[in-house]
Amino acid sequence: MLFTTPLLTLLAVAAGLVDAAPKLAHRAPTKILLVSDSTAVAYDPAVTPLQGWGYYLPPLLSTSMNFTNLSRGGRSTRSFINEGLWASALALITPDTVVVIEHGHNDNGTPSTGTDVGKDRATLPGLGDATITVTNATGLPEVVHTFGWYLERMISDVQDHGGVPVLSGMVPTMKWDSAQTTLSSDWPFRDWARTVAEAQGVGWVDHTKASVARFQKLGYSASKAMFPQDNTHTNAAGALLNAESFVEAVGCNGPLSWIVKC
Repeated sequence: MLFTTPLLTLLAVAAGLVDAAPKLAHRAPTKILLVSDSTAVAYDPAVTPLQGWGYYLPPLLSTSMNFTNLSRGGRSTRSFINEGLWASALALITPDTVVVIEHGHNDNGTPSTGTDVGKDRATLPGLGDATITVTNATGLPEVVHTFGWYLERMISDVQDHGGVPVLSGMVPTMKWDSAQTTLSSDWPFRDWARTVAEAQGVGWVDHTKASVARFQKLGYSASKAMFPQDNTHTNAAGALLNAESFVEAVGCNGPLSWIVKC
């Protein structure tokens, strides 16, 4: 399978050979698959106070859209693919199925070093064709690629199966400044995902920006109360906020407006 590298595609865009704006015609809504991590997982409210934003998304989507949440806790682009979860997702694609891909939380780190030992989920930062060969938890060598490379593979796979790939920026963690007045605006995985989406001419949802704005408006104390166990995972209120911010980021006048309820 061939993927166009971000650099070559961006050069083509600059030269006017490729249109940077995604061409997403209005289609008859069919179904949407969400591929993400624990921040989007639907948890049982009777078991845990945590909740992922995918739990609250269905009522906010177009009424004729069939929604399936395939998010899995602790997964990155790399481990989602390597564990066979991605192959299972691809098997569900029918023509014009929208596949929303939102990753980044677990792609951070150094492959097979430190906290990644035994987890095999860290990717190389950034874009391009850089690789590193590591010995993974199975004892076998594995070639690890950049975050952007894995996103490009996912885009290519979805398109090969007749689906519509959409990249989404990861929801923010509670990364505030020392004065607890400003939520961070520095989200590298969001920036890399956006660059890949623009270079590949696929849908982009700036979920990060929309959620940051919502939490910033609430302020530190009210926002932090929505993260009962750590700075990453929300309770029900935080999950609902992130679901609503996804719809806000899609918008009612954009190229993907047909997937949400406006």
